[in-house]
Amino acid sequence: MLPNVSKRARRFGGLLALTLAASSLAGVPAYGIAGGSPATAEEFPFLAHLAIGGEQACSGALVATSWIVTAGDCFADSGDFGAPAQNTTVTVGRSDLTADASGRVRTVIDLVRHPERNVILARLDAPVPDITPVAITGTAPVVGDTLRGAGYGRTATEWVPGHLSSAAFSIDSLTDALVNVVGADGSDAATCKGDAGGPLFRGEGSAVRLVALNTASWQNGCLGSTETRQGGTAARLDTIAGWISRNTVDPQVATTRPPNYSFEAGLAGWNQYAAGGNTASTDRAYEGGTSAKVVDTSSTAASGLESTRMPAVPGVEYTATAWVNVTSGTPSLYVRFFDAAGHVLLSTSTDFAGDPLQWTRMQIADTAPAGTARVGLLVYITQARTGTTYFDQVDIARAAALPVANGGFENGLTGWSDYGSGGSTASTDRSYEGVASAKIVDTSSTTGTGLEGARFPAVVGVGYTASARMFRSTNTSTAPALYMRFYNDAGDLVGNASTSAPDITGQWTQARATGITPAGATQVAVLLYSFQASTGTTYFDQVELRRAADVTVPDHGFENGLAGWSQYGEGGNATSTDGAYEGTTSAIITDDSTTTPTGLESPRMPAVEGVSYTAMAFMYVESGSPSIYVRYFNASGDLLTSSSADFSGVPEEWTPLQVTATAPAGTESMSVLLYSKLKNTGTTYADQVVIH
Repeated sequence: MLPNVSKRARRFGGLLALTLAASSLAGVPAYGIAGGSPATAEEFPFLAHLAIGGEQACSGALVATSWIVTAGDCFADSGDFGAPAQNTTVTVGRSDLTADASGRVRTVIDLVRHPERNVILARLDAPVPDITPVAITGTAPVVGDTLRGAGYGRTATEWVPGHLSSAAFSIDSLTDALVNVVGADGSDAATCKGDAGGPLFRGEGSAVRLVALNTASWQNGCLGSTETRQGGTAARLDTIAGWISRNTVDPQVATTRPPNYSFEAGLAGWNQYAAGGNTASTDRAYEGGTSAKVVDTSSTAASGLESTRMPAVPGVEYTATAWVNVTSGTPSLYVRFFDAAGHVLLSTSTDFAGDPLQWTRMQIADTAPAGTARVGLLVYITQARTGTTYFDQVDIARAAALPVANGGFENGLTGWSDYGSGGSTASTDRSYEGVASAKIVDTSSTTGTGLEGARFPAVVGVGYTASARMFRSTNTSTAPALYMRFYNDAGDLVGNASTSAPDITGQWTQARATGITPAGATQVAVLLYSFQASTGTTYFDQVELRRAADVTVPDHGFENGLAGWSQYGEGGNATSTDGAYEGTTSAIITDDSTTTPTGLESPRMPAVEGVSYTAMAFMYVESGSPSIYVRYFNASGDLLTSSSADFSGVPEEWTPLQVTATAPAGTESMSVLLYSKLKNTGTTYADQVVIH
């Protein structure tokens, strides 16, 4: 009989109670799983602790850079989708919650609950880039298998230990949805309250693979329990691996370009907004022969055009751009975020501030809030204004992070150089995350001082965004600044973008600077700076630099048939409306020969040597084992390198397949190849091919 146990989440009286419980039993050799042994984050770095609303805690596992999987019961008071009902903090990669400041701390911004299983996915407010997620096993468990469980829950002697521990369990019985476990080799190991969502995993070769999540237990041996029955129940994950993949991989990782962004197809893909009456015009255009003409003749009614709403994900920054030519008036550009029901969650805008009758670039960026499902653009003249504006090349892109070396200063000032008068240090006085931050002390009102990061390759015309957490001490006379600096090949500064810290002292705030790489620039760097006239102390932490994706795969969703794509090998592939990951159409690759390969190759797109690109496609595999390739070519069209990844996911479910490779010296272009190899046979549907 399966144990019939209610919610497994541990409850305590707030963070103070957690500290008191741990310190009051200092020296007692007890660990989070009854009958378990101590474990370290180095052994199992993917282990996660969830503190939910200050009264509840669970365990979990990092399964993607921005996603935790845990038990659905941990969020019993939350909905199936959207933000959690209570503020939830996640700590990943930390062995001792009471003393250790290692690992990463994040906030949950979104939930996705499985419709049938006691499993829920929790999206984090920022990725965890330096901890490798644990993969779901591709091999079904069987009775008698030994699994290792780990968690932060109650023990035989401690209510709230706050330590990571683990124990071995054996599978006693199982179904497609559940596994029932007992202590391995007759041990009395048991999961306790606080272990809900704790992973059960095993070694497969040199790798660790996730098999199930603890959801219920008789709790024999746990403090406060008199139960003598043994065993527990866990939710299987191998049978829902496809669902986890679909919900934890960005569906749109490159440019989120709206259809007909250049208006060469008239107003197809755009909707009249407010008073409407706007047209496609050949009077003037920034590129091509057509632009959108927005005319507002009324001071009591607004007018504009809204783009098709494109897929978007929470916690990611999106940048909207447009070229405008203003005859009269003051137009606006909006980026708007929507939930799955089409409700506006956030609308951010910028007003035109250039010269009339000249093509001028407008830009506005913001981060998608929790619950975001779509993003759209609005070109607009507000109610109180009148005038005529031409819009062209109206586009939107999502930011992609660059690997800023030591952006959290956990390795001192490695990767950073003194700027100005210098003298900055790495400090453990305070930190936003981890144990260290950069401390900039400015004692002179006549010289500036700061720290500059390493320089990255930059692409002319591409937007970059620098961000950092700042703690401005009360003794600062002027707000410090965050700069993004652009350099040419000779090392000369050719452009700047900056922002000052918010006028708030005594707490951590976020600053963000965005700019476009100017002509002649080949490198970009971040500068943390205290101005010449300023004095005081500022701490900086979690510095990031992001680049707007600049590679778009033509017809990446195959909604226009195979336009731009070429048959490869034996060929004979086509589009199909049998099923699609998004939209109504996908590509179908059919291979019925073991002596000839077949595939589809995308058009060749510009690429920059030294840049790492990731190609991804969603695959629905009926049979066989398809592959995805990223291929780099020189100016003569010769193939330089070709890197691939083979499908190893769950058949008959839409599953992402991706490959990452760095463009070698001499690269001028790149392509994506969807491929069935020489000795392979089978049928695969492919959709949403993207590069980032």
